[in-house]
Amino acid sequence: MEQPERAIRLRREELVEIKRLYETVMTFASHGMFYRSGRIMGDRLIRTSGTELVRMKEALVKEGWCTDIVFEGDTITVAGSIEASSSDSPTCHMLRGILAKIFEERTGKDVYCHERKCVSKGDDKCVFVIDTEVL
Repeated sequence: MEQPERAIRLRREELVEIKRLYETVMTFASHGMFYRSGRIMGDRLIRTSGTELVRMKEALVKEGWCTDIVFEGDTITVAGSIEASSSDSPTCHMLRGILAKIFEERTGKDVYCHERKCVSKGDDKCVFVIDTEVL
């Protein structure tokens, strides 16, 4: 008998605290783990919403990853990232992974997503850049 799809809700404060816990144990290695976790979530978003950026924006906002997102070429500007917290470095690693997966599907190329600005560091918005030359 096939089970119906199930989902859980995770509050922003819980997500931030879980990420801090992993960082205390794994330090910077946890950032890669969160990035790869985001890529897994990106797979699901692509299956349910496709790769059209308007639909992806709707899905990311609806799921609570951000309050707004603007796609402009290889630059993505995000307001209200659920991963933002107080830090000296960017913290939106899962969202980076989601965005990388979306752009890989759209372009058919391996990509890497860098977070150039982050609310966690005091920037007004998070800004991501898709790069195909790093790999």
